[in-house]
Amino acid sequence: MNVNEIRDRIVELSHQTAGDGEVQAKALGWLNAAYHELMDEIVAYLPPWLQVRAEVVTDATGAVALGGGAYRVLKVMDKAQGRSLEISTPLELMEREMAGSQNVASYVVTAAGIQISPVKAGVPVSVLYVPLIQDLNEGGAEASLFLPREHHYALVWGGLVWSSLFERGFGGSAEVQLYQRQWLEAKSRVKAGLVHHLAGLRVRPFDIA
Repeated sequence: MNVNEIRDRIVELSHQTAGDGEVQAKALGWLNAAYHELMDEIVAYLPPWLQVRAEVVTDATGAVALGGGAYRVLKVMDKAQGRSLEISTPLELMEREMAGSQNVASYVVTAAGIQISPVKAGVPVSVLYVPLIQDLNEGGAEASLFLPREHHYALVWGGLVWSSLFERGFGGSAEVQLYQRQWLEAKSRVKAGLVHHLAGLRVRPFDIA
């Protein structure tokens, strides 16, 4: 399902009509609220469908911009040298500079992307990372959702829950309770799909202090 198809289904179930432009705009907000809620709950597990590989080249400052920013950088490869770069912190880089020792090929994560050390322009690097989740846009393609297709309908239930909260507040009607129950079950199914992935992780999110 693409963004408009999910949004329109939310409108159909919540308003029993196709809705006008105002309702559709509201529904996109409900969809985004559900999307961020779900993704916030699963992003720490680093599921494969969230991992993006970027083939980029460093600029004059040794930096690389990753569109939209990165939630987590998983691996950086210097393609020219055929080696992985170690992750460092800004403090570690400063200490190396002060010690006059900058022979360790590494990178630091910045707000915009990464920066390699020692600084060098024109270095081709391959970056595997999990991007920050952005809002879904009107007319967005199915590929814009960082969620497998089989879980897209979960967002319909989430959108209906958020529509109830935005439009009617925290209601206790049977209809709202149905939406909430379906939303919780849908999120559980998405997380259950991560079980196989988690079995292969050496460090699980809930093992990190």
